[in-house]
Amino acid sequence: MTIELYWEPTLYFIIVSILWIFRDTTLILWARAMKKRETKSKYVNLLLFAGIILLVWSIIYVFLPGFRSYNSPTEFETVGIIFFLYDLIPIILGVFLGIVLSIYFYNVNEQHNIKALLGPGIFLVGYIIDIFFTANFYFSIIENPLLLLVVSNYNAYIIGLVIFDILPVVGFCFIFLFSLHRKNEFLIMFCGLFFAYLTLSLIHNLNFVMSNFNFYG
Repeated sequence: MTIELYWEPTLYFIIVSILWIFRDTTLILWARAMKKRETKSKYVNLLLFAGIILLVWSIIYVFLPGFRSYNSPTEFETVGIIFFLYDLIPIILGVFLGIVLSIYFYNVNEQHNIKALLGPGIFLVGYIIDIFFTANFYFSIIENPLLLLVVSNYNAYIIGLVIFDILPVVGFCFIFLFSLHRKNEFLIMFCGLFFAYLTLSLIHNLNFVMSNFNFYG
């Protein structure tokens, strides 16, 4: 049986996609505005580059298909690798953004500000942990698909997903508060949209965990 492609966006997918596109657009607008105000723009160029990369991925992500009707081990492995990449790329981009924000906030106004690293640091740690956690889960399932049928394994994965989602939310909460202090409208919009997405994602995953436990309970 061949692998069947489909594209059936859910309401959550549509909302997240819109948040991503507007979020990345405001990041680009913020970086462009800062380039006009700052004489040394090497850190701002990193923000602009990050915004462009994120926006390109957000647009591509909207049109990525889902997969179903795969029964052979080879098809299962292929689809597993593709879904792993679907999940991994946003996490890697999150790590990249965390590094860029850390560099920018640390060097803002040419002053090394340790306190400004608190938010990006927590955000970055959350995403780095998520890389190892997600990779370990997918590689385990690809090597042994029967593990997916064990309820305890799947529950451990979704619980871990929620726990590691908390760190980026907390980190970006600090970044959002810092953006209010900077009083830049595009920075505030970017941080607000990103914080809204992270919070929505956490609530969605938490609701999924509760539904899963109720189903198997």
